[in-house]
Amino acid sequence: MRSFQFYYLIFFLIIYVAISFSTFKGIKSVFFHSRYKSLISRFVIVETVFFLVAFFIFYIWPFNVRNITDYTYHLIFNVLFSIDFVIKLPFTIASLIALTVKRHRRVPYLMAFIISVSISISMIFGSIIGKRLIQVNYVTVRSQNIPPPFDGHRLIQLSDIHLGSFNHSKNLLVKSKQIIQNEKPDLILFTGDLVNNFSYETKGWNSYFKDLTAQIPAFSILGNHDYGNYTTWTDENEKEKNFNEIVKAHSDFGFNILNNRNSKIKKGNDSIFIAGVENWGLPPFPQYANLDSAMLNIPEDAFVILLSHDPAHWESVVKYRNDIDLTLAGHTHGFQWGITKAGIKFSFAWLARKNWGGLYEFGDSKLYVNTGFGAVAIPWRINMSPELTVITLKRIEVD
Repeated sequence: MRSFQFYYLIFFLIIYVAISFSTFKGIKSVFFHSRYKSLISRFVIVETVFFLVAFFIFYIWPFNVRNITDYTYHLIFNVLFSIDFVIKLPFTIASLIALTVKRHRRVPYLMAFIISVSISISMIFGSIIGKRLIQVNYVTVRSQNIPPPFDGHRLIQLSDIHLGSFNHSKNLLVKSKQIIQNEKPDLILFTGDLVNNFSYETKGWNSYFKDLTAQIPAFSILGNHDYGNYTTWTDENEKEKNFNEIVKAHSDFGFNILNNRNSKIKKGNDSIFIAGVENWGLPPFPQYANLDSAMLNIPEDAFVILLSHDPAHWESVVKYRNDIDLTLAGHTHGFQWGITKAGIKFSFAWLARKNWGGLYEFGDSKLYVNTGFGAVAIPWRINMSPELTVITLKRIEVD
């Protein structure tokens, strides 16, 4: 294990022990007069030791997350450990507050207990129910470059399916197929991360995708997870074989995969262009995109939709060009945790990503970031439902 990884793990475990100790003190304060105080306090100690041991086994020895091919038990552990970690944080804050007050020190711990229960309910809901509630977002993109025959053209954007996260359950994707068919789109555009890591994740899904792509033209690109960079391979040939099988799966599913190239969509005598690039991200994410190749032979006055998995590509490069009208991206997942109700739009993804979800504009250049359909690392979606985006092109008439 690299030294920086070792130090990071040690630091993380020290933090976890510290917040667990704060929780232990808080629980003793909250249940000071309860006959169950001793039992509950012991439970906190036992479950803390359990998670420390399990963390060591799953992420240090004998397992290593980069050497496994089945993430099922890791995903279950990630949910449980994340819930445990997050609900303990309020007690840590309460401990700091209690140090600054002389009277009523039990009050901060009572508030922490209420907050922790609320958070735990939200997280459990997100891991069981929230990840199954599809959100259909309707977006209108207006531009004077849209040819008249394409006024009202409807696009469905899918992103970050992560087939391995469904653990062979097809219910959600079958439901999404019905929604897509009911919307009657003119195009389906998939913006990357078909799998978590491995080509075997694509097995058994042909009929689902072919039911859609047999009737509707569909285009796709690769995401950062589709390259197999998140595991340790015995040799490069094995990694390349895995990658080639994932690329083949796109074609088998009926997608026209746009690896640094473009395709013309015609209506009558007019046309628009769908261009796609391989993944481009800020370090440590790879930069495989060749935008010049993707834009090759596209007329200067054409309406161009670019598929680029990581929205950082638009922010850093694309928006400064004048030949791309709309960029579709994914990647962020909206952190799989946020608020998108009652006119409020917030996610902690904002701390790392300026453009994490929704429609953004810079001059005549527009970006839409789909917050994804599947899940990665932690199989939940808390107030950040699996997203299907229906995009309608609207021509602006110029006098």
